[in-house]
Amino acid sequence: MTRWTTTLTIATMITLSTATTTGALGTAHAEASLPTLAPTPPDALRHQLVEHRGVTMSQLFTSREPGETTSYRKKTRAEFGKGTVLATDVRERGPSDPLRYLTFKGRLYCQGWICPAPEGKTWVLISENARTRPFLQSDGIDLASPETLRAILSTATTKQPGGVYDHTRTTLYQGTLTFGRLYAISPAFRDQHHTAKPTGKYAKAKLSWQLWLGADRLPRRLKTSWSEKLGERLITHTVDARLIGWGTKTTIPLPSPEDTAGPNDWRDS
Repeated sequence: MTRWTTTLTIATMITLSTATTTGALGTAHAEASLPTLAPTPPDALRHQLVEHRGVTMSQLFTSREPGETTSYRKKTRAEFGKGTVLATDVRERGPSDPLRYLTFKGRLYCQGWICPAPEGKTWVLISENARTRPFLQSDGIDLASPETLRAILSTATTKQPGGVYDHTRTTLYQGTLTFGRLYAISPAFRDQHHTAKPTGKYAKAKLSWQLWLGADRLPRRLKTSWSEKLGERLITHTVDARLIGWGTKTTIPLPSPEDTAGPNDWRDS
């Protein structure tokens, strides 16, 4: 009896040990087999906002009315850091001579026909104001704000394959929102309006948007449009923005004092 009991006990221990080992291996295998969840668009954007990294955005602005179309282009380099945009370098090309703007927190520099610099100077410091901030934005949509991106996507009504942009396959989202809603969710749009919150018909007017997100969930293209009536004229405005080179090493230097004219100097040049 004792030998039989001992044999049964050993057999039971071996069985339990084998079951435990098999269970552990099965759990480990199951955990290893779990798919890695893709980051949400806001999280993917948040991971980009690190020091000395950035992105380049090219924009085409078009206004159309019966019998007339006008357009101009902008190219923006944005430098990120500490979860925000540290600086932007914006170059504008249109019917007039080129313009260039450098924006840092509290400072706006200008170069071109609209802000002629005195001899020996390259830049004009046209604004030194604590309210001045650099933004990566297109048609008021703040493309460096994870919260804005989340809110915009919440208004999407359709989703479909969007083709390839910046060497990545994209998904196209599209929807509409009012300018009143845009004011509430976009710091860049609020900055454009200062304290003048949209009211009346303007607040209810709709902005149509199309947003292409890459496989990494980062914006690669944003196209927006809206219309306004001026007297008998119906004008449709469209902005097509393309973003390339997320995570590129980027540094936008502050112009030196020796190379910069003050706010009053350029007016007298």
